[in-house]
Amino acid sequence: MTSSSTLALVTTSWDDGHPLDLRVAEMLARCGMTGTFFVPVCDPKRARLSDADLRDLSSCGFEIGSHGMLHRNLLKAPRTELQWEITDSKFELEQAIGRKVSMFCYPIGRHDSYVLEQVRQAGYEGARTTRMLSTEADFDPMYVPTSIQAYRHSSSEYLKNLLRNGGVKDMLRYCTSLYQCDSWVELGRRLFDRVLSQGGTWHLYGHSWEIEKYGLWDELAEILAYVCNRPGVQYVRTVDTLRAAAPAYATQIA
Repeated sequence: MTSSSTLALVTTSWDDGHPLDLRVAEMLARCGMTGTFFVPVCDPKRARLSDADLRDLSSCGFEIGSHGMLHRNLLKAPRTELQWEITDSKFELEQAIGRKVSMFCYPIGRHDSYVLEQVRQAGYEGARTTRMLSTEADFDPMYVPTSIQAYRHSSSEYLKNLLRNGGVKDMLRYCTSLYQCDSWVELGRRLFDRVLSQGGTWHLYGHSWEIEKYGLWDELAEILAYVCNRPGVQYVRTVDTLRAAAPAYATQIA
């Protein structure tokens, strides 16, 4: 592979910083995979990984990204508090792990142009959305899409997601060739096969507490086993999917 357009990249990202993220990290490590853990500085609704846990994950090669200060919908937060949510959360996490925090994840997937500009001004390289069914190699770094969520969505929920996020091309593809998939695992496999044959980025995301709540651990193990250890595939952190567009990166890992 000699160009970013033909690279097959696999990344994973995990939201909310729940202690069960450590179980996810162990599963990824066993498969030779990596990913990004998006962590709020403080989540008043759920338990959160300790700073020591975050340092351990970071030292093992996992990326730590910001999920805001309080994990709240930023469209409903006062604008006077957005710098605190976005910029200060970056600083707090950097102090906790002793490394640069390069990625942001919009809490609950909600954002607008003003929130986006605050993320950009805070110095993040990119921000992940909750848009699904994408296998794109090139995308706006402030609108990083995903391919599949570790969750049992209905067909109507996938369509609503694409309508909300403007994924018209992905919607047409879903309606014509993917709607017959009877599980999120099968849908994830089909999307991965597309990346394997055509290049692009396959991005799995989820919430470890949700995987526990709905008993999805076996399904997660199944999809990880399917995508791991494939010749020619690069298993990277979310920030690396942005950097992969640079010719120097493509040359380095070819």
